[in-house]
Amino acid sequence: MIEKRILFVSYTAVLGGGELCLLDFAHAYRDRSQVLLLTDGILKNRLEDVGVKVEVLPSSRSLAEVKVSSGLASWKSIGDLWRLGRQIAQKSQDFDLIHANNQKGFVVSAIARLLGGAPVVWHLHDILTANIFSATNRKIAVTLANWFASRVIVNSQATGDAFIACGGKRQLLRTVYNGFDCTKFDRINDRQATLREELGIPRDRPLVGMFSRLSYWKGQHILLEAARELPDVHVLLVGDALFGEAEYTEKLKNIAAQPSLKGRVHWLGFRQDIPALMKACDAIAHCSTAPEPFGRVIVEAQLAKRPAIATMGGGTGEIIDDGITGLLIPPNDPHLLAKAMQKIFSDREFTKAMVAAAYIQAQTKFSISSVCQAFAMAIAGI
Repeated sequence: MIEKRILFVSYTAVLGGGELCLLDFAHAYRDRSQVLLLTDGILKNRLEDVGVKVEVLPSSRSLAEVKVSSGLASWKSIGDLWRLGRQIAQKSQDFDLIHANNQKGFVVSAIARLLGGAPVVWHLHDILTANIFSATNRKIAVTLANWFASRVIVNSQATGDAFIACGGKRQLLRTVYNGFDCTKFDRINDRQATLREELGIPRDRPLVGMFSRLSYWKGQHILLEAARELPDVHVLLVGDALFGEAEYTEKLKNIAAQPSLKGRVHWLGFRQDIPALMKACDAIAHCSTAPEPFGRVIVEAQLAKRPAIATMGGGTGEIIDDGITGLLIPPNDPHLLAKAMQKIFSDREFTKAMVAAAYIQAQTKFSISSVCQAFAMAIAGI
């Protein structure tokens, strides 16, 4: 089968879950494809580091100011959307299809298709729910998908179900999970005592890590509240606020400064050494307060051979079989999270069996090779 020439389009250039997924697919198709970024950022450097051809096509300030909560069709941005769509249509003439990696990227790609550009695939990484996207925003995105998308690739069945619930056409959908390079974790020694010492974390204390941007819906406050019930547990927070959520960060700092937690919360900000940091932990928590489209951190925990605790809802149930490959708990419940942590730390045989089953699943179901094969099948025939 001849590899398709793909023009990958992304509005954002930060390193969120959707952008990490784009990085994997762009790398797999790097010989015949290109990435077009509409904003500059660290993603550009990461793409270039792995040999992907990338170009930044800057969007204007008016488009940058359009929020997902307010709808994408504000009048002052229409001219900018049309201009970008025309440019993408022209650039896409040398490619077999346009892969739009986020919602604003899809809108301009749909306009490009209207103006004679290559067929468009929308890679939907978000659950289209009212608590994240406005009704106008969802209506615009789904209508454009029904009219102009040749495929809508979703990162979980839960994401696909939400698309259909918003009026999206079922026949457009293909589910392609995120893929992971298993060797990145296998190369790291399971014992990270030296790293723990560098971080100032006692070797004889349980350490629960959370790896995510600092955001209310990611639920770092839930983990901190749970740790208050377990006086021996230390917490490792890896990540920072990506979208100006300074108020929430301040709230977390205030919780961590309370006497019951003082000295037990360790802040690392953004880090590149995720496999080593995960293996320095005794468990990984994933505390989203709203349904998670996929949950990359859960799979990474499984590959790091560390037990994962995640909140129910969205795609997490497609990664964790409760009690078999991890633990699932209701969202917004620090007490049940604390009980799950206690179960992991106290029942070693149970935890060992769960970690082993999760590792095998992650290596097969979410490997880069299997996911790239699913991606190739999803775009076949376009």
